[in-house]
Amino acid sequence: MGAILKNPHRHEREALNCQFRRLEMPQRHEPWPNKHELRTAGTRAKLLGAASQLFTEQGFENTQLEQVAARAGYTRGAIYAHYASKEDLFLELLRERIDRPLAQLRIVLKSEPSTAKRLKKFRKWISNQVTDPTWAILTLEFKLYALRRPSARAKLQGMYDLLCESNGQEFAKMLFGERLFKSNALKARRRLALLGAALNGAVVESKFRPELLPRKPLQRVLNDLMEAFLRI
Repeated sequence: MGAILKNPHRHEREALNCQFRRLEMPQRHEPWPNKHELRTAGTRAKLLGAASQLFTEQGFENTQLEQVAARAGYTRGAIYAHYASKEDLFLELLRERIDRPLAQLRIVLKSEPSTAKRLKKFRKWISNQVTDPTWAILTLEFKLYALRRPSARAKLQGMYDLLCESNGQEFAKMLFGERLFKSNALKARRRLALLGAALNGAVVESKFRPELLPRKPLQRVLNDLMEAFLRI
C-alpha cells in the first residue's frame, strides 16, 4: 500500500495551504494568527499527513497513535495534546478531506448559473478524483472499522453523516436545480451518496486490478455511471 502515496508530504503541504488560504481571506476579517496558532496549525497538518499515510499503508486498526506521532516527528504527548483518541484523529482527517475538495467544488458550481453546465463540471470533477486513491482507501477503512464495532457504529455513523448530510442537500440543489422537488429530493441525495460509494469502489478496484482498469478506461466507465446516477 505504501506505493500508493507518490509524495508522502503532499497531504501535509495541502493541509497547511488550506489553513493559510482560510487565514488570508480578507472578507472574514479574522486577526492574523500569532506564532502559537501557526505552530499549532503546522503540528496538526503534520499529524494529519502522517495519519493519512499510515492508515492507507497499514490500515486504521493496525495503526497506533504513537506511530502517527513518530511518523510526524513528534513525541507521544504531542498527539494526545491535539486528539483524545484514534477515532478523533480519523474523524478530523475525514473532515479535512471532505471539506477541502468540496469547498473548491462549491465555488466552481456556484459560479455557473446553468444547471446543465454545473452537471458537466461536476462530472469532470468526479472523473479527476480517480487520481487520488488515498481518499477511497481511507473511507473504506473508516466504514469497515465502524461495521466491525457495533458498539461504536452509531456514534461513528452519526459523525460521518453530519459531515456529509448538509453537503448532500446543498449539492443536490445546485446540480438538479429546477428538477429538484420535495417529492424527489431524497431520491437525489440517495443517488449522490451511491455515486460517491461507486466512485470509491471503482478507485479501490482499479488499484487492485490496474491492468484491467487503467485510468482512461476507468474514467469512461465512471462517466457511464454518472449518466445513470445523475438522472432523476
